[in-house]
Amino acid sequence: MWEYTLTVLGTAVAGFDPAPMVIMAAALGAGVRRRHMVGSSLLLLGGTAAWGLTLTLVMGPRLQEVDWWHLIRQGSISARIELGLAVVVGGYAVWRALARRRARGAPAPEKKPATTLWALYATACVFVAIVVLDLPFDVHVAVASARPLTWAVVGWIVWALLSQLPLTLLVALTAVGRQERFSRIMRRAWDTVSPWVNLLVTWLLALAALLMALDSGAYLLAGHFLVR
Repeated sequence: MWEYTLTVLGTAVAGFDPAPMVIMAAALGAGVRRRHMVGSSLLLLGGTAAWGLTLTLVMGPRLQEVDWWHLIRQGSISARIELGLAVVVGGYAVWRALARRRARGAPAPEKKPATTLWALYATACVFVAIVVLDLPFDVHVAVASARPLTWAVVGWIVWALLSQLPLTLLVALTAVGRQERFSRIMRRAWDTVSPWVNLLVTWLLALAALLMALDSGAYLLAGHFLVR
């Protein structure tokens, strides 16, 4: 139980995403009624937990049966795929760096929050759908499949609430009518740290691309991967 608890906490922290909270807070500021903000937020939180549990029950056992390390560390085809990923990831990192340089000093475009109900709920559904692209989410899918169903249900609820902790707090405070100050503080804090977060992500992408290029190049030139 403790091992699974640590997995839930670790993957939830790794999957932390403040963006939905920023969007919902902006929607509140734009005049969206509280009940719709709470409803769309609960859709996002509940949908994330339900989506993770569904994939755990359907795909989890199959994911555990696959020897992923053996599968991806075999032959020149894997090396070429890894090299291609290095090019894509590295290109994306360069694009992010150039875009950041061009945007430096330029006035930031005003972002219009979702003010219509369908846009707000659609945004929640999009966040639920794309969470499968989050590696910590996928890791939890595989790990939860080896646990009893009750554990998996609780684990996914906790995972959704913790990975979206700012949104969880916003919903709780909105329910008691104390959301205004929290929204201002969190939006101001995110505006302050987001440039540094974006810079860190760019450097991490560049480092990952470099490591994949070296790893795949070692196999293509010397016949073995750097990471064995």
